[in-house]
Amino acid sequence: MKLFFYITAFFIFLNGYNAEAQIVKYANDYLSTAVFSRGVSMGGADFMLFSGSQSVFNNPSGLAFEDYKMDFSLMHSDYFSSLASLQLFSAAFRADTSTFLGFGAVRFAVDDIQNTIYLFDNGNMDYSRISYFSVADYAFFFDVSRKLKFFPEISLGASMKLIYRHQGKFADAYGFGFDIGATYSHKKFSASMVLKDVTTTFDFWSVNKNEFDSVYLSTGNSVPENSLEITPVTLDLGASYYWNLYSFKFLCAFAVKTFFDSDTYYLIHSKHFSADLRLGSQISYSDMIFLRFGFSDFQKNNNLIISKKFSMRPSFGLGVKFFRFGFDYTFFSDNSIERNSNIFTLNVKF
Repeated sequence: MKLFFYITAFFIFLNGYNAEAQIVKYANDYLSTAVFSRGVSMGGADFMLFSGSQSVFNNPSGLAFEDYKMDFSLMHSDYFSSLASLQLFSAAFRADTSTFLGFGAVRFAVDDIQNTIYLFDNGNMDYSRISYFSVADYAFFFDVSRKLKFFPEISLGASMKLIYRHQGKFADAYGFGFDIGATYSHKKFSASMVLKDVTTTFDFWSVNKNEFDSVYLSTGNSVPENSLEITPVTLDLGASYYWNLYSFKFLCAFAVKTFFDSDTYYLIHSKHFSADLRLGSQISYSDMIFLRFGFSDFQKNNNLIISKKFSMRPSFGLGVKFFRFGFDYTFFSDNSIERNSNIFTLNVKF
């Protein structure tokens, strides 16, 4: 009864907050980049193959397919020729023969942004008055995954994420959300279904108006108000299959990320939903050397910035595994802004 009361009170509060603040959809886009090198190099098509620590952010049900007791992953990436950076850390621990627990942390940031609000002093430019700040987004994941007792080929998983975002001293946001997933893995075939932001994810923004002085207002800009951002539910579906040829293993993966609206330029779309198609492949030798390719963001463009009517984003990567250590590298390019990105991942198992 108490639980029902708390849930009811929360949604009453939320409705009251909505009446006063602007609701912005599609928040927390930075979490869609919280993928380790292997996933990016395969176009994000292989999330059903992730196990252990590398499944924390995108497929909590994959945790239970880890063979080791402990698994750690660390990633650093420079996006768009170092305009932005992303760091990931995740860990997975075996609780019993069928259950795994996971933890992950994300930081996506643009650092050293110039604050020129106080550049002018009595009408004269004074460059010593320039300061610097960062726009950074953080997220912390807490996962649990368990194989079904009578069907060990199937695992279920859930993830709770806590969010903190800040824009220098100007504004801060706190949020939370949940993901759930299921994975089926048998012999050479795997398939997964993941509902992201299943309860929708809420970010509550608080603006520090003291940081906006008369100089800022004199430019004609209005000070932003406190607001609520909502990330709607998305559905990820994927499948993969591999086969062996001598010491080589060939793997193909296919995935679809579904948005329940038509507000995108993805090739697959209707009045009620749109979908991002993702394709990936991997060739490995003796399970030690890996070569990966991927394609994602298949879009039909309809704007003046991108002249091409059709576009997609290719990516490729290399991987090396030595005993319990793994190293992966991925490169991809965004043609719309003509910038390149590099991603590095280190994985250790115990």
